[in-house]
Amino acid sequence: MIKDYRILAALAFAGFIFFALSMMKSMDLEFVKHQKAYYAELGEEFPGMEYKQINVKTSGGIMIDRCQTCHVGASNPDASGFAQPLTTHPPIVPGAEEDPHDFAKIGCTVCHDGNGRAVEIHDAHGEYHGWPAPLLSGQLSQANCVRCHAMESGHLAGAELYEKGRTLFLEKACWGCHTIEGISSSSQAPELTDAGGKFSYGYLVESIVDPKANDVNSKMPLFDWAHDEETVAAIATYLKGQQKERLRSAESAPIGYIKPKSELARITEPSVAAGMSLFAGAPFEGSVAKGGCVNCHAIRNSDGNLAGGNIGPELTWTIRQRGRDYVKEHIVNSRSHVADSIMPTFKDYNDAELESVVSYLSTLDYELGEADGQKLYDTYCVSCHGDDLNGRGKLAPMLDPLPRDFSKGRFVSSYETRFTDSIMEGVGGTSMPAWKNILSDEQVGTLVAFIKEKSHAAEKSYTRMQVALPKTGDLERLDFKGKGTLLEAGDPEEGFEAFQKYCTSCHGKLANGKGPNAYTLVHPLPRNLINQDFMNQVAVSDERLYQSILLGVPDTSMPPHDHLKDQTILDIIAFIRANTEEAE
Repeated sequence: MIKDYRILAALAFAGFIFFALSMMKSMDLEFVKHQKAYYAELGEEFPGMEYKQINVKTSGGIMIDRCQTCHVGASNPDASGFAQPLTTHPPIVPGAEEDPHDFAKIGCTVCHDGNGRAVEIHDAHGEYHGWPAPLLSGQLSQANCVRCHAMESGHLAGAELYEKGRTLFLEKACWGCHTIEGISSSSQAPELTDAGGKFSYGYLVESIVDPKANDVNSKMPLFDWAHDEETVAAIATYLKGQQKERLRSAESAPIGYIKPKSELARITEPSVAAGMSLFAGAPFEGSVAKGGCVNCHAIRNSDGNLAGGNIGPELTWTIRQRGRDYVKEHIVNSRSHVADSIMPTFKDYNDAELESVVSYLSTLDYELGEADGQKLYDTYCVSCHGDDLNGRGKLAPMLDPLPRDFSKGRFVSSYETRFTDSIMEGVGGTSMPAWKNILSDEQVGTLVAFIKEKSHAAEKSYTRMQVALPKTGDLERLDFKGKGTLLEAGDPEEGFEAFQKYCTSCHGKLANGKGPNAYTLVHPLPRNLINQDFMNQVAVSDERLYQSILLGVPDTSMPPHDHLKDQTILDIIAFIRANTEEAE
């Protein structure tokens, strides 16, 4: 019995020791030191450690905020001269004699994010991997004004960086690709209506500065303005403010809080001046700058000086090349002309805005004049086809299909007879425009000669075999047993089976040029065979398809398929044609 009491006494003593140690450790916590320092600054006796907790009621439950356990003087005007984290929080509204924000009621995480439940600095600031809302300090906290205030339009004192980001989102044409409910309705890129709820501020900045940092397959271009820290900070702050979960709803809003419908002032009368403003992404007579073509496209002034973005094709000649109606349709839906275009669909433009942009582009009248082949190429071709004629100009990564590679002599030797027509008439279903209204016959001849010279095509003495398209009733080419097999009209169903067997690894099961091996091949990538604007050109005849399948395409990844019977090739051509007709 005595032995049992001894055991209980030992356990009780051990418990007491552990309790004493834990109390000593708790008195050595960082926030306790802050609280002792705070009361020392006030000249008051330390009343003992205290967890200061504020409970903020939200639509999703209670938000726990213990930040003022360390930031003890946040609500005390007498602590204005104290060092961090003991000092008074400065006024949120600049110049206000009395700040309407009561930190004793709203706490800190409402504006600054972080982990309000924690009291250790690293945890409380959300500085660990995976925490979706790390601390927002300084101006960056303006992203969270939207939690309590209507920020769709108008001005809110103290939220200048957020409002600048809202303006830049329109000016830099982000709206053309990304949807934000009430602002834009594009479906070209991920929706950003809840960007701030899903992603941290750092993630958003990183995605703007390096689009492939978080998604290696991202098609988002790297804009020139992405190197400007102030611009990026403003846009990222605005995006961080896009959150579906708000602290205030229309039913429980503060007095005076009314969520307005975002009404953007629009251009109603077309004019060249309005078009210039839209192109530049600048406001026009009070209208919101919902434009910004210059972020992707460049133009030349009358002196030939080039200015603008280097992501999309230069637009100096676009009206003369394409015509007004084409350009209007292309702005609204570029894929109606180029099946794989990545240009945003600007379907939110009204008729006056479309007419204004086209009218402005119609005023661009630069002409090069007398020039040799190098100058002609550098002016009209280099941005897509590259300095080395290899199809890898600065615009090439944003074009689909990619520009042709003219650095390969065998390719140029095989197809140089097509070059004149391709330059003069353009290539349907691609970004290659018609130059017949800009270049003379002599200039086109000079360009073709320049390409041939630079590719060394004349030096390599390569001659492509000439083969004709076999006709129904002709003898089968691979009739090794001499049965006298005669060719029949191509059968689309048989062609489908053959296509799936021989072509899909590159051209894809849908024949759209996106097969599993497509992006591992050398430039250029496989053709999109359901691109009806390309496939239905007069130049893309059945004979051309036959030659490309039978002989391959020199200096590309398209190999010869001379092991296939002519009947099989005719069946594949019939399938491709039927497939294109279905796409229509």
